[in-house]
Amino acid sequence: MDLSYLLYGSSGECQTVLKANVMRPKLIVVPIVGLFLSLVPISLEESSGGLKPEEKRQFSSLPDTTASSQTAVDDFIKNQSEDHSMQWFYSDTRGELKGVALVIHGLNLRPDRMRPIISKLNESGIDVLGLSLRGHGDNYSRSKGIDADQARLESFKNVSYQAWMNEAYLAYLQLKERGTQKKVPFFLTAFSLGGLIGLELFASHPDVRFDKQILFAPAIRLHATIYLERLFSPFPRLVIPSMAPETYLANTKGTPIAAYNALFDGLDQFNQNAGHRLNVPTLVFIDEQDEFIPVKKLQQLLEEKKWNQWQLYIVKKDNTARKDSFNHHITDAASTGKTVWKKMMKAVVDHLQNHKSQ
Repeated sequence: MDLSYLLYGSSGECQTVLKANVMRPKLIVVPIVGLFLSLVPISLEESSGGLKPEEKRQFSSLPDTTASSQTAVDDFIKNQSEDHSMQWFYSDTRGELKGVALVIHGLNLRPDRMRPIISKLNESGIDVLGLSLRGHGDNYSRSKGIDADQARLESFKNVSYQAWMNEAYLAYLQLKERGTQKKVPFFLTAFSLGGLIGLELFASHPDVRFDKQILFAPAIRLHATIYLERLFSPFPRLVIPSMAPETYLANTKGTPIAAYNALFDGLDQFNQNAGHRLNVPTLVFIDEQDEFIPVKKLQQLLEEKKWNQWQLYIVKKDNTARKDSFNHHITDAASTGKTVWKKMMKAVVDHLQNHKSQ
């Protein structure tokens, strides 16, 4: 999840408590206003634009891997590969491979914005499998007569928690195949929604395991104001316009309620399944002023679950960080500041090499 890409504002310097307190009411107003502003254009799209009814049916749902035959799973993996929803980034460093990592992006974040993290993992001798969730990057259904942006958004309007979980599971199977072949550890590296998806995958599938995890503002706890989006759950195709920098957005027109519904469904499942098996060495990066993920609730969760192998790394952005991002966004040097990012990446390497992370 990356709600920041949905509810961004021109925040200026996002590091002071005063700014954070001023912005929080905006998080309530912006999505609601955005929804009402989007009602008219969406109704017009349904009646006179977008896809024709027969074309809409061509957007296939993803198989439930727990019930599908192996042939169906193999066919789906082949289709995903053709759509570039999964991409390997191989380490070119000399020496033995140190591990394989599954990297998952946030909500409505361009998957390629995870490249700085992927590059650091590659430099550390780790092969990376990047997953683009449905409705992001090149993971969308093509249809004659509409361009890539329209097709991607159309796919985004039809996402579900189960669809994203299927994709994550099938990506894990590829990760597992390579990791087992090379006899190396498995890592999860994820941001926001990606953290929720990866952790829920680990918690709910007995055949899934990660030896270590690196999470950036994982969406396993949310501020209460975010749940206002549930008021609009009956309207999954409704799109909330985004005020985030377009260079970060997978869909520049915004994020549909369908994606929020998937997020909340995933969080409900996580709360049911999260148990002791998630207590593996985990490094969590989080800004204390994160507008979407409450640090105190994260700390309470760790205490309640007795996840004593989890460690919070508090991110404090410096004055070189870009001024148009929220504190939730901590995935590259531009969003955190170069000095802060360098320290964060050192903590990543130390964590994976069993050194003290902070």
